[in-house]
Amino acid sequence: MEELNVLFSKNGTTISEDRFGKTYVTTENNQAVVMLARQLDSFIFIKQYRRAVDRYVIQLPGGKVDKGENLEDAVRREFYEETGGTCGEVVYLGHLIPASWISNVETHVFYTEDILSFSDQRLEDYERIEVLKISVDETLERIRNNEIHDSESTFAILQGILRGLY
Repeated sequence: MEELNVLFSKNGTTISEDRFGKTYVTTENNQAVVMLARQLDSFIFIKQYRRAVDRYVIQLPGGKVDKGENLEDAVRREFYEETGGTCGEVVYLGHLIPASWISNVETHVFYTEDILSFSDQRLEDYERIEVLKISVDETLERIRNNEIHDSESTFAILQGILRGLY
């Protein structure tokens, strides 16, 4: 494996380039989680502005795993913070590398249909998140029409279909 030229490094994140000028972003804490939650005939999504793509994106609630935190605790925490929802049983659907051509982030995907309650969101100061409930049929139609194009969401939906969860 060839050495990379480090362009910038801060707080555990490094931006490097190879001899061809291709850039890569690596983080020491590269684990993330998302929750595909179904309540009756609808999935729970979030909609938020993503600066890197300069648009609002519909995606699953989730985020980074804190150092020393286990994956299930992390996904429950993120689901609660971003949607205000608490859940009972969760099922692990697998993991994906959403942008392996540029980043080392790995996302672990969970599923629940055991929604216990909803309260107020517990957002970070920088977060502005709208919670959306989209029917299963409409979700599939939006994926087909490229209106939901987030890789974590589409991976989760596909895994759920393959496992016969809905």
